[in-house]
Amino acid sequence: MDVGVVGGSGYGGAELLRLLAGHPSFKIRTIGAGRSAGRDLAEVFPHLGMSGPLAPAHPEAFEGCDVVFLATPDEVSLELAPALSGGVGLVVDLSAAFRLDAGVYERTYARPHTAAALTPAPYGLPELFRDGLPGRTLVAGPGCYPTAALLALAPLAGLVDPASVVIAGLSGTSGAGRGLRDDLHASHAVGNVSVYGAPSHRHTPEIEAGWAALAALDEVAPVTFTPHLVPLSRGLHCTVTAMLCDPAADVRAACLDRYDAEPFVTVLPPGVWPSTTHLRGGNAAHVGAAVDGRTGRVTVACAIDNLDKGAAGQAIQAANAVLGLPETSGLPIAGVYP
Repeated sequence: MDVGVVGGSGYGGAELLRLLAGHPSFKIRTIGAGRSAGRDLAEVFPHLGMSGPLAPAHPEAFEGCDVVFLATPDEVSLELAPALSGGVGLVVDLSAAFRLDAGVYERTYARPHTAAALTPAPYGLPELFRDGLPGRTLVAGPGCYPTAALLALAPLAGLVDPASVVIAGLSGTSGAGRGLRDDLHASHAVGNVSVYGAPSHRHTPEIEAGWAALAALDEVAPVTFTPHLVPLSRGLHCTVTAMLCDPAADVRAACLDRYDAEPFVTVLPPGVWPSTTHLRGGNAAHVGAAVDGRTGRVTVACAIDNLDKGAAGQAIQAANAVLGLPETSGLPIAGVYP
């Protein structure tokens, strides 16, 4: 199948290209870019070992593609996805443009949504929402924080007070993309940890919507989410705490039941907690859990690589699920360590 990638000069796009190069069923046909259009890919990302000019990100450049991945800002995805969806078999969008209902999106992102009829698109987190993917033509790739948060939350559905959820998230700097920002300069970011976006980070409604679906809630329960920027180039970690309905609940058994058959999710042994360094470069997620008998609260942690399971790898996994391919096709489970 011929594949196009839009946003091939960004971090997410580069990771898509790295992974797609080893996919047994996909062949990269067109790589589109915005400001980098016309440059050679070898100049933009020498580590890929690929060359060729980056095409302007116009819909006609992707004619003949069976699958197109959009690793683009929301405003670009809002323009391209509707234009592409009629001409290609599958569009997988890594932006936030189609994850939420259009009204929720407009309130969260403070911009108009120009393709409301396409929202919300099927949510591309196969471990939790696999049944909604086969045969679809547009898939919304989850955000990196919601991916780790929801993987940690899913085993707790029915075991905790849904409104008691508190999440601390930590992400490396690549999660912010390649753009220049003062807080991403090495002189500022190295050796520094800081909270940002609290108490209303834009991923909060996405986490709340996913949690409501997993817990079969009649209405969305509020979630407290506090993200932190940490001095890593890549890697993401979410720690979830919540009040158990029954302090004797076997949370580890719930985690094993949920993920025992999932090739990309590992439930760690008791007393072992996820480390981002073990996930680097792989499409895996590590989950650890423990109950605090003193407070009656449970702690579940999940670590991922924000560019793989949190973006590019998960997008390919979702595409595999849509197309009836093995979800593991083209995707590494093992990370690169040290």
